[in-house]
Amino acid sequence: MKRILKRILSLLAAAALLLPAACGKKSGSPYLSDTKFLLNTTCTISLYDKQDRAVLDRTFQLCARYDRLFSMNDSRSDVYKINHAKGKAVRVDPETAAVIRHGLGYSRESGGLFDITVGALTSLWNIEGEHPSVPPEDRIRAAMKTIDYRGVAVRGNTVTLKNPDARIDLGGVAKGFIADKLKAFLLSNGVHRAIVNLGGNVVVLGSKAENTPWIVGVQQPFKGKNEDVGYLYVTDKSVVTSGIYERYFVQNGRLYAHILDPRTGYPVENNLSSVTIVSDESKQGDGLSAACFLLGVEKATRLVESLPGVEAIFITKDGKIVTTPGINKKIKFVPAAQAEKESQPASAP
Repeated sequence: MKRILKRILSLLAAAALLLPAACGKKSGSPYLSDTKFLLNTTCTISLYDKQDRAVLDRTFQLCARYDRLFSMNDSRSDVYKINHAKGKAVRVDPETAAVIRHGLGYSRESGGLFDITVGALTSLWNIEGEHPSVPPEDRIRAAMKTIDYRGVAVRGNTVTLKNPDARIDLGGVAKGFIADKLKAFLLSNGVHRAIVNLGGNVVVLGSKAENTPWIVGVQQPFKGKNEDVGYLYVTDKSVVTSGIYERYFVQNGRLYAHILDPRTGYPVENNLSSVTIVSDESKQGDGLSAACFLLGVEKATRLVESLPGVEAIFITKDGKIVTTPGINKKIKFVPAAQAEKESQPASAP
């Protein structure tokens, strides 16, 4: 319990660094903002033009609804019911079916490198638990046998797991899906300048001011939330970061991160510390950031270059920054060492 409480407190403290006065509107403040702990992370939403408290509250209520639908651990959730149905068909909310279809699409496109049926493995490792440790090899092998996205059947709003021991984990796609839904909700309610920050998923609506982009910080791995390697200047974009520096444990001097490789059953092993994807839709950046992490810099760069409207920033374990060709051609990125003193990030993953 102490570990969980410590994580919540650290996340809330970090959120305070992203935006000034993160809980409410002060007299003369240029925005209305609030922060809540949802989706197992700190979520901050800030409205800059239509500063309507009712709209802000309803946006958080929508986020909480998705949290209940997509959670692996909440016995009321659609995903929990699917995972514990012992292979029987489960009727789910239409949006649960939609996000599962989306996750299956990324699973197919990656050839199973990214797989939403990795849930038995993630539960076994339990990296965010109070006392994580390396599981026994035989249990890892058993969990790996349950991973196969092709065993998920979605017909209308009914979902069936062909393998009754398989477990769906939407952690790699849900936040992006939710961020896009929150953006659409805000736009439908007359909000056109805003920031939605769901932990490592940041969506900016419009621009900060006329002809002035938002500035999104790219965090320095294993450093404080206010220590960035550089800043992205973006308008109407999603910025999603996956990294090994926040959710991990150390055993016998070795770091085990939360990004699991379904090919080995173990946390990913390569030279990457983080992957940041810039795209129009957060649901695209979410699945893509995890897949790119597993691919490694060279293969991931080729993949991103093949996708229109998508750019990436890779940070290696030795501190090297690698960017796709569109960075600083289509998307401005300024390393921290070169950033002007007045360029402070409006939000950061």
